[in-house]
Amino acid sequence: MDVSEHYIQLRLNFLHVHEEQEIHTTVGELAHHLCCTMRNMNLIMNKFMDNGWIRWNPQRGRGKTSLLVFCVPLLEVARERFEHLLNTNRMEDAYELTSILPFTMREQLMRELQNQFGLRSNEGARGRVDTLRIPQNTPFKTLDPTQTAMWGEVFIIAEVFDRLVRFNAEHQVCEPSLSVAWESHLEGREWTFYLHKGIPFHHGRVLDSEDVKFTFDRILSDNSNPCRPLFGSIERIETLDELTVRFVLNKPNFMFPDLMSSMSASILPRDVEMNPLHPIGTGPYRLARHDSKLLVLEVFPSYFRGRAYIDRVEVWQLPHSGRVESVIKHNLFPDAEPRAVQHEMQGGMYMTFNMQKEGPQHDVNFRRAVQQLLNADELSEALGNSNTQAAFSLIRGRVQKQHLTENLDQGELWKPQSEHSEGSAEPAPSVESSLARAAALLRRSSYQGQTLSLWVEEGEKMEEDMIWFAERCTQIGLHITIIPRDPVHAVYQDGFRDCDLIYTGEVFDQHVMLSLVTMYTFQNTLFLIAMNDSWRHELEQECGRIVMIREPAERLDRLIQLEDRLIHEALLLPTYSFREEHAHHASLRNYCVAGHSLPDLRQLWVKRIPGAEEEDTSYPVYIPLW
Repeated sequence: MDVSEHYIQLRLNFLHVHEEQEIHTTVGELAHHLCCTMRNMNLIMNKFMDNGWIRWNPQRGRGKTSLLVFCVPLLEVARERFEHLLNTNRMEDAYELTSILPFTMREQLMRELQNQFGLRSNEGARGRVDTLRIPQNTPFKTLDPTQTAMWGEVFIIAEVFDRLVRFNAEHQVCEPSLSVAWESHLEGREWTFYLHKGIPFHHGRVLDSEDVKFTFDRILSDNSNPCRPLFGSIERIETLDELTVRFVLNKPNFMFPDLMSSMSASILPRDVEMNPLHPIGTGPYRLARHDSKLLVLEVFPSYFRGRAYIDRVEVWQLPHSGRVESVIKHNLFPDAEPRAVQHEMQGGMYMTFNMQKEGPQHDVNFRRAVQQLLNADELSEALGNSNTQAAFSLIRGRVQKQHLTENLDQGELWKPQSEHSEGSAEPAPSVESSLARAAALLRRSSYQGQTLSLWVEEGEKMEEDMIWFAERCTQIGLHITIIPRDPVHAVYQDGFRDCDLIYTGEVFDQHVMLSLVTMYTFQNTLFLIAMNDSWRHELEQECGRIVMIREPAERLDRLIQLEDRLIHEALLLPTYSFREEHAHHASLRNYCVAGHSLPDLRQLWVKRIPGAEEEDTSYPVYIPLW
């Protein structure tokens, strides 16, 4: 241990003591604080005095106390040690150092740690190595493609795995990936895929049709697999030869190639047991390390579509903090204006209800009262910013449906046969304000004045939204308690169980139609976790009918109708869509943001500064924290 680390260790035991304040302590106590023998303690204390960090007058013998004075602030020594670790590329040790410091000190040093992120180009004995470092504050719980619902995890899966098909967002078509081609019978009940030759997995074996069969048999044989409904039309899988695989379906499915481009359809090797934290795929990057501090992707030189340019990707776990992203961005680009990349996110923020719990949320009048309280226009006017836009759909760009509750058929509401609302679905009265409409609906509902819990995804903006919403609830006598929580806990540990209302968001990828089908059928989406079995079954059945439609435009229209029905039932209450702004050094080329809102590593490359002589050149990148 470095002498500065010993000083930090000792000083942390005397945080209540100011510099130049005299402390009376014993030699034994000091040895205990430094976790060493008396002899080593003396050596360490002498080094402290040599550095001018302390004054110490030791007294030996039973009951005698020594006089100790700290001369240098803890933060000064910690910063010096921290900078040394960063300068010697020991980021992990620097991170460990910050984790033991008091919160305010940790915040100051973490700002400097942020400067280490972005892309660094190093010239060493093995040549040039380009490393992209990304910070995040949400841990990866699983990298199993059939389980994950977190978009940060999806980003990693996209680089580790490939699928039979890939979606071309620019042309809005499915294109070959692991397969060179596919074909189907006219009725859409058989789909045959022809695989590329010689595609290696990261562990060395070459992919064949049995791996494809294994991948989907694994899903279909597990009734609890959350993505099983997505592939529920598969009746059996036949391997015609080592490069040909046929899917026989139990009903027509004209979206089948689109489903094969889903992250859940990532192809696994059949000869390696799936490790959800250290998976093996065929993608351009292989997983080299994954623990509580750091995830490392290393380039896979044998990638069948050509070697990626970036050699290494490091995703660092940073502690939760109150840092403002604009401060981070400013710190990254102190001397020059960065190139900005605006990314319009598909999907958006919305509220829904915990339909697995008893309560007034099963009454459509109550849900519609909440719908009026969470008025998208009024929320946007009160709290909106340049990166958000009031939305009335999760499909970006859809025009607001005026008076949706009045335009839709007021006859039998679309709902599961076993679902019965306690209140009638009466049209909203013609009153002037959304608050008045909400109050009228609340009076007709089964709400009895109890306090309801509102789960909100952790984050400054979303929590601010719900403070505004709770204030409006108070004005009409609806009592709400706000509970900020981690969405990872909600997905993997039943985090909605005790909540009544849920405010979260859905981030779509570039294939909007597939994203909608996934939202309504993949059992680990936050929306479906909130639904009860009746609603899940109904949504699965409806999507099963939609994929049987041959024409894509008609399929999308039916999905829009499905969303309108959910909004009409006040089960889906959209609030706003948003965009994210990335910023990067001009030397980073082909900086394209993918649907998961992170750069597409398969396209990114570096045009190094001409004549740069430094062995270590930094190219800052600002990537919004997940």
